[in-house]
Amino acid sequence: MIRVTLLRHWPLIISVGFLLAIIAVLLNASLIYTHGHLVYALDDPYIHMAMAKNFAQHGVWGVTKYEFSSSSSSLLYPLLLFVIFFLFGVNEAVPLVLNVVFATLTTYLIYILLKQYKFPSIYNFIVLLSIIFFTPFPAIIFTGMEHMLHTLITIFFAYLSAKILSKERSDLNKEFSFLLILAPLLPMTRYEGLFLVMAVSTLFIMRKRLLESFLLISLSLVPIVIYGLISISNGWYFFPNSILIKNNIPVISSVGIWNFIYLFITRISESHILILIFTTSILFILKFIRSNTLWREQTILLFIFITTAFLHMLFAKTGWFYRYEAYLIAFGIFTIALEVREYLPEKLLFDKYLIPKYIAMILLIFLFISPFAIRGYVSSIITPLATKNIYEQQYQMALFLKEFYQGETVAANDIGTINFIADIKCLDLKGLGSLEVAKAKRESSYNTEYIYKLAKNEDVKIAIVYDHWFESYGGLPPQWIKVGEWKISNNVVCGGDTVSFYAVDPEEEDRLIESLRIFSSKLPKNVKQMGKYIEIKQK
Repeated sequence: MIRVTLLRHWPLIISVGFLLAIIAVLLNASLIYTHGHLVYALDDPYIHMAMAKNFAQHGVWGVTKYEFSSSSSSLLYPLLLFVIFFLFGVNEAVPLVLNVVFATLTTYLIYILLKQYKFPSIYNFIVLLSIIFFTPFPAIIFTGMEHMLHTLITIFFAYLSAKILSKERSDLNKEFSFLLILAPLLPMTRYEGLFLVMAVSTLFIMRKRLLESFLLISLSLVPIVIYGLISISNGWYFFPNSILIKNNIPVISSVGIWNFIYLFITRISESHILILIFTTSILFILKFIRSNTLWREQTILLFIFITTAFLHMLFAKTGWFYRYEAYLIAFGIFTIALEVREYLPEKLLFDKYLIPKYIAMILLIFLFISPFAIRGYVSSIITPLATKNIYEQQYQMALFLKEFYQGETVAANDIGTINFIADIKCLDLKGLGSLEVAKAKRESSYNTEYIYKLAKNEDVKIAIVYDHWFESYGGLPPQWIKVGEWKISNNVVCGGDTVSFYAVDPEEEDRLIESLRIFSSKLPKNVKQMGKYIEIKQK
């Protein structure tokens, strides 16, 4: 019986096995690079973990335990981490385990959905491997963030929506109840989930099912409004700082509109999403012409993907270690796979007259796959290197602060790892965790003088920053005293290969020099150390 089940579901079993094998290989390589420490490929997951830890241990929703901060573009994921940390204690392995679970569930969901269409097993297997490798699941898992959960909910919501919309019936049945549960979870997982809800709600309006559309939009906005009001009551913006600072939000002016359009064109022209939008658009047109109706499951899915992807490219980001567009890559390949199947022959017939057709088909598939194959290959190579970068830079910064600056105020521009590991008061010079910085940036008043005054008012002792990040603002205050630098090699993910240590308070210079000198022997050998504290040590 077990053998029959294994044979029947071999595409799923082998695909999950392939995924877990890659994760094991990457984890082993990462642990070698990080001397046995579990480290993620980005600093950002530590923001989630810091917020979850502070909420679980101190009842404070913030990157530090000292004050509220609206620093995460995900509401659901930090809450999920909070529940686990509260029940079982803080453990930095939790995000990795959760992402492996979400990736496995996503693979299982796609397999089940493909089975609904009775496609051949070999075709299902190819689609599963393509989605796993091209998204790419392994790299996303090692970001330790919410993107795998977002992908899982996205595909389920889109498929269920297409299934419901393909029926003329408008009664609120069991399937629609599931949709209502998923609707608020989408924007709670990532605010970009609103793009998908808007696309689906538009289709319900076109279907003249206004009640369903209203319910979907209303429920999806409920958690955002509740959190926005909580944030405002704490003196922060309605939306998290990460959304206001990072995304392409148009400013109502001629220059602002032009910049908005320019960013959109630049973003879409450099993205893999353009290939998916182009392919799904062609398939949508062909499908619509052939069936003369929009209301077929595959046609609806194509429309949903095109609309969602277009909205994402207008208002959100792509890149930054594959993560922002990950859900669209998986969703797009799944949608294309459902539609393209009918163009493929059931059996290959070696007819000489069909050879040109087969060659053309192979070339088209190759042209489509090549950019994604490169994406999957490169991601597998650089993921362990990325964890090495974070270990040698942010992780060491955190250990340094934990040893020498516990409970003191520190200025930084990468705030995740240092706040998860060390207990500090943090002035975030990027603006994710500090409201004053975000306000100044939005009001275009963020400059050298402002940084100096803010740091002085906040009684900042030292700063650990990337110098080049502040060049566009006039540079760092000349009153700050640079006493050292750490430089990593083969940087693939950090905002810069060199971090600088400044004594913000002049009276802190000797202490900072001595602290860096003591800590210098604990740094990984690959980190190049420069500056006053090294020169003094050599003398």
